[in-house]
Amino acid sequence: MLLKISSPEKIIFEGEIDKIILPTEIGDVTVKPWQRPTVTSLKPGIITISPIWKFKEKDFVKTDEWISISISKWIAFISEDLVKIATTVATTKISEDEKELKEKKAQLEKQIRELRKKGSLEEIENSLVKLEKINADLKLQALHN
Repeated sequence: MLLKISSPEKIIFEGEIDKIILPTEIGDVTVKPWQRPTVTSLKPGIITISPIWKFKEKDFVKTDEWISISISKWIAFISEDLVKIATTVATTKISEDEKELKEKKAQLEKQIRELRKKGSLEEIENSLVKLEKINADLKLQALHN
C-alpha cells in the first residue's frame, strides 16, 4: 500500500507500507491494504507506520523499521491501495528537549484557563489543538528515548 503524508510546505513521507495506525476523533484506527475507501479527520497525535518497504538491488525489500510521526489535525483519504494524509504540521524528530516542551505545555494550559473565562470558542479550540500537538510531541520524544 502506498502512503503519502504532506504538509503545506513539503512531503513528509512517501513509500510502500504494510499498515498504518491513525489518530482519529473516535480513537486510533488501523488501515491495511484493500481497506474500504473512506475519508476521516485526524486529531493531533502519533501516526505509526509499520513496516516499510525499501528499494534494494532492483526489488523492494521489507524492513523491520517502524516509523512514528507526530501530527497536528487534518484529514486522511483512504482507498484500496493508497493512503493520503494532509496535515498542517508533522514532526519526525523533536528538536526541543522535554523540559522546553513541558514549559510550552504549561503556558498553553494557563492560556486555555484564561481563554475559558473571556475568550472565544475559536481561540479555545485553536489552543486545545496546539496542546494536543505538544502532547503528541512529548509522546514521540518518549518513543525515541
